[in-house]
Amino acid sequence: MNEIILTREEVMEVLKIGKSTFYKLIHEGTLKAFKEGNRYKVPSSSVNKYVIQKMKEGD
Repeated sequence: MNEIILTREEVMEVLKIGKSTFYKLIHEGTLKAFKEGNRYKVPSSSVNKYVIQKMKEGD
Protein backbone atom coordinates (compact mmCIF):
# COMPACT_ATOMS: atom_id res chain seq x y z
CA MET A 1 0.00 0.00 0.00
CA ASN A 2 1.46 3.35 -1.06
CA GLU A 3 -1.12 5.61 0.58
CA ILE A 4 0.26 8.86 1.95
CA ILE A 5 -1.06 9.62 5.43
CA LEU A 6 -1.45 13.27 6.40
CA THR A 7 -1.59 14.88 9.81
CA ARG A 8 -4.20 17.46 10.84
CA GLU A 9 -1.71 20.26 10.25
CA GLU A 10 -0.84 18.99 6.76
CA VAL A 11 -4.50 18.69 5.77
CA MET A 12 -5.19 22.19 7.10
CA GLU A 13 -2.27 23.55 5.07
CA VAL A 14 -3.23 21.73 1.86
CA LEU A 15 -6.90 22.73 2.04
CA LYS A 16 -6.24 26.18 3.52
CA ILE A 17 -8.74 25.58 6.32
CA GLY A 18 -8.74 26.16 10.06
CA LYS A 19 -8.83 23.68 12.89
CA SER A 20 -12.58 23.96 13.50
CA THR A 21 -13.32 23.31 9.81
CA PHE A 22 -10.99 20.31 9.87
CA TYR A 23 -12.82 18.76 12.82
CA LYS A 24 -16.21 19.56 11.28
CA LEU A 25 -15.27 17.76 8.05
CA ILE A 26 -14.05 14.74 10.03
CA HIS A 27 -17.10 14.52 12.29
CA GLU A 28 -19.62 14.87 9.46
CA GLY A 29 -17.75 12.18 7.49
CA THR A 30 -16.81 14.43 4.60
CA LEU A 31 -13.14 13.64 5.19
CA LYS A 32 -12.35 10.05 6.06
CA ALA A 33 -9.83 9.70 8.86
CA PHE A 34 -8.73 7.43 11.65
CA LYS A 35 -7.37 8.12 15.08
CA GLU A 36 -3.97 6.97 16.21
CA GLY A 37 -3.64 7.73 19.89
CA ASN A 38 -5.25 11.13 20.24
CA ARG A 39 -4.36 12.37 16.76
CA TYR A 40 -6.31 12.13 13.53
CA LYS A 41 -4.60 10.75 10.44
CA VAL A 42 -6.09 11.36 7.00
CA PRO A 43 -5.30 9.33 3.88
CA SER A 44 -4.36 11.58 0.96
CA SER A 45 -7.02 9.85 -1.16
CA SER A 46 -9.67 11.22 1.20
CA VAL A 47 -8.37 14.76 0.67
CA ASN A 48 -8.35 14.19 -3.10
CA LYS A 49 -11.96 12.95 -3.05
CA TYR A 50 -13.00 15.98 -1.01
CA VAL A 51 -11.36 18.39 -3.48
CA ILE A 52 -12.94 16.64 -6.48
CA GLN A 53 -16.36 16.80 -4.81
CA LYS A 54 -15.96 20.51 -4.05
CA MET A 55 -14.97 21.17 -7.66
CA LYS A 56 -18.08 19.34 -8.91
CA GLU A 57 -20.24 21.44 -6.59
CA GLY A 58 -18.74 24.57 -8.11
CA ASP A 59 -19.83 23.66 -11.66
